[in-house]
Amino acid sequence: MSRVANLDYIKGIGCFVMVPGHTLVLNIDDKASYYIYVLLHFFTCLFFTASGVTTLFQADRRPVSYLLTYFLILFFVGLTFTSIWHPQWLFDFRLEIVQVIMLGCISLLLMHQIFKDRWGMYFFAAMAIFLVKIAHDTWFPGWTGGNILFPHADYVPSHLRQEGDPLVTVGFPLFPWLYMFPLGVFCYFGKLKWNYLIASFCMVGAFFMFKQYGIDDFYDKWDMSIEHFLVVTFIISITFIIVRSVPIERLPLQKVAVFYGQSSLTFLYMHLIVLNLIGVALTLVASKETPYIQYIWYVLSYIGVYFAMKWIVDVRTSTWMKKESAWIILLAVVFAMPLITLYNENLKILVSISGLLIGLFMAHNYKSIKDFPSLRKLLNTNR
Repeated sequence: MSRVANLDYIKGIGCFVMVPGHTLVLNIDDKASYYIYVLLHFFTCLFFTASGVTTLFQADRRPVSYLLTYFLILFFVGLTFTSIWHPQWLFDFRLEIVQVIMLGCISLLLMHQIFKDRWGMYFFAAMAIFLVKIAHDTWFPGWTGGNILFPHADYVPSHLRQEGDPLVTVGFPLFPWLYMFPLGVFCYFGKLKWNYLIASFCMVGAFFMFKQYGIDDFYDKWDMSIEHFLVVTFIISITFIIVRSVPIERLPLQKVAVFYGQSSLTFLYMHLIVLNLIGVALTLVASKETPYIQYIWYVLSYIGVYFAMKWIVDVRTSTWMKKESAWIILLAVVFAMPLITLYNENLKILVSISGLLIGLFMAHNYKSIKDFPSLRKLLNTNR
């Protein structure tokens, strides 16, 4: 299998950890399930790094103008996912995972035009992006760049929030989340010894921060703390050590992970449907105090997601979705849906469900985008 299959494997492992990562902690007294929930939030980075490396493979086969247009289309498709978590996104915008991945891929395309295969430059770019975040927190903490460049100024990390503090959702601010894209490129294409050095440095640094300041700041994912940065960077470097050193046929869960990774956009929506349906069903037959209820939810969700993904990949894609007008119509609906919350805020759930279902339909058909006449024209013009 090709090295690109390794990238699908990384995305697939990200899908695995996403399942328990998106369940609610039903019983806060169950410390094990709580720490599982917290631990898995460090692994969001796998999607970012693998997507970034994939972009460079695409850049060798496709014109930059084609890829930029393709990524921008998917950026808008990602608004369906934004609708799930932020039903009033039209009035208070947050970047969600699809948008950040697309912007990260675009930033890598631009870096690739300058850096080419000078892999060390990607590492310095990654560190510079995180340093911008540190400089912002030090000198301009009140400026957020529209809550897109930096975290919302009113955001309070969950471990510091007290009774009465507002619950402010952050999304994925560009600084520092963009740093993972060039770092992934460096860890994939650079000399392997640097991965070992980065992992060692991060492990020592994380241990020092733990001894000096305790565990609390390690949890801060959204307004990424230095502690969280060290752990995530450690995970990225170790992940690429593994996939570059071990033949993919020998990696654990290889077949299922690659299967999920190849359909990761569809998985992003499908797993939420399955998780919520099973969660609702469990509330009808059990309570939060039911022994092992959290782990029953995990197991049933894994089984349900697997069969749901097996089913949907065999569903024929829509011929209607080969037309640009079809995507424009659906996106117009996505843009219009938040407006109904101005009439009644209780309709936010309707916006979320609509975003989930439309997003799943678009994700299942997203490969039809390459058949758009405008994209084909870009492809042929630049040959």
